[in-house]
Amino acid sequence: MRINVYSQELTNELVPVMKKSNTGLVYSAVQIILHSSERLHHPPEDDDRSAVTFWLPKSNHRREELAQTFERMAAMVRNAPSETGLD
Repeated sequence: MRINVYSQELTNELVPVMKKSNTGLVYSAVQIILHSSERLHHPPEDDDRSAVTFWLPKSNHRREELAQTFERMAAMVRNAPSETGLD
């Protein structure tokens, strides 16, 4: 699967997520909230904004690997050649 998120959709808003499943397990995630029209939103208890959600692995080892992947991605962003795209 490929997911494309365009620079115009990006925000700097991150949201921690915790969900308890019907089996009693608790899952953690980090969401990157995407820009969307304010006309789509209702009260805070009905947050239907678009987001990319990264569900976190259970083990500390795999969480560290994921964190390192995000750090490498940040380095690639900083080192990428200048583009003429839109902000």
